[in-house]
Amino acid sequence: MNSAPSLSTDEVLGELIDRIAGRIQAGKPLNLECILQDHPERANELRELLPAIQVMAELGHALAKEEITPGTGSRKGQELGTLGDFRILREVGRGGMGIVYEAEQLSLGRRVALKVLPFAATMDPRNLERFRNEAQAAAHLHHNHIVPVFGVGCERGVHYYAMQFIEGQSLAELIFDLRAQSRPETNPAQQKPEKPGETRRSAISTLAPSSNRAYFRQMAQLGIQAAEALDYAHQRGIVHRDIKPANLLLDAGGNLWITDFGLANFQGNDVRLTRTGDLLGTIRYMSPEQASPKRLPMGPRSDIYSLGATLYELLTLEPAFSAVDKAELLVQLAYQEPRAPRSVNRAIPPELDTIVLKAMAKNPDERYATAQELTEDLRRFLDDQPIKARRPTVAQRWLKWTRRHRALVRAAVGAAVVSVAGLE
Repeated sequence: MNSAPSLSTDEVLGELIDRIAGRIQAGKPLNLECILQDHPERANELRELLPAIQVMAELGHALAKEEITPGTGSRKGQELGTLGDFRILREVGRGGMGIVYEAEQLSLGRRVALKVLPFAATMDPRNLERFRNEAQAAAHLHHNHIVPVFGVGCERGVHYYAMQFIEGQSLAELIFDLRAQSRPETNPAQQKPEKPGETRRSAISTLAPSSNRAYFRQMAQLGIQAAEALDYAHQRGIVHRDIKPANLLLDAGGNLWITDFGLANFQGNDVRLTRTGDLLGTIRYMSPEQASPKRLPMGPRSDIYSLGATLYELLTLEPAFSAVDKAELLVQLAYQEPRAPRSVNRAIPPELDTIVLKAMAKNPDERYATAQELTEDLRRFLDDQPIKARRPTVAQRWLKWTRRHRALVRAAVGAAVVSVAGLE
């Protein structure tokens, strides 16, 4: 396989792409031959990328026009462009691995979510491999709480795949709505998630979580749905590796859907996409083994931790770790214990407090062994039965602390030995 281009080469190509896309978006004439003559060393790549540049630039131009046209609302039913068998209606989200559009599949007359890999991302072969990895992983899974993939394709150099369109909101948006109800201001760690299009809100967003037992029970129900889906994926050898509120969708009926398997690790993956120690996904919800500077193996219990961190935030409306600085946040994730949820909000049932803390244990061996075990404890809570998880004893908490602070303990023991020797 050819090595990736150097940074300087990428920058030159990126600037050329920006120039071409800018002229297309502005509706200005494009003399590609003149550009190619000025940069003959990039001629082959530009010719190969031009169809994709044109498609994405035209979509961007259409969306920009719609955004400044008064009275267009959510723009449903208006054609902003086509991509193969799909008529693009509006942009509904974007992230590091693609742009998601609401679209209509013309041949079947059904509404879908169309995820598109921007042409700039294809400059790094790993991005294209991860994009294909996402479609392949999701296509292997057929579960009531995993967004199904309908098809994958490439049109004029633009890679895309179609999946079921979920009318609703992400849990990140739900948390923001609930947080806004509870207090007027948010801190930098609690910024509103990007939301280019309007979506229907779940009835859960109208509940005040501060002391509402019905709210806590609904959060447990969402945890069950997510854990069941994860257990199904884990049994098929797929670890999501990017569980977070933004990747958990809530439809208007209160059903949860897991999406975005772009960072998933599954049997047969290319090791370059799944090597341990990579900083993949949103840092705030990473497991300690993902955040650790050591190259630690990441298995299903990493997803269990991330789901626990998501439940923590749903229950408390506070992130488990609030550092804004990336380096400080990684240290917190790798070495610090989160505050108990009940220390943030005393109304949280003790059983949920215990379940979340077990799911978020620093040592993977101390978490739930499987997502099914987490499901069963959440069900016991809902059925008013004793849960199996137990809060660590004082001795266990002390042991955990000493494991994380071995150097400090050794220094203290050394100082004590010196002190005792001085008394003889």
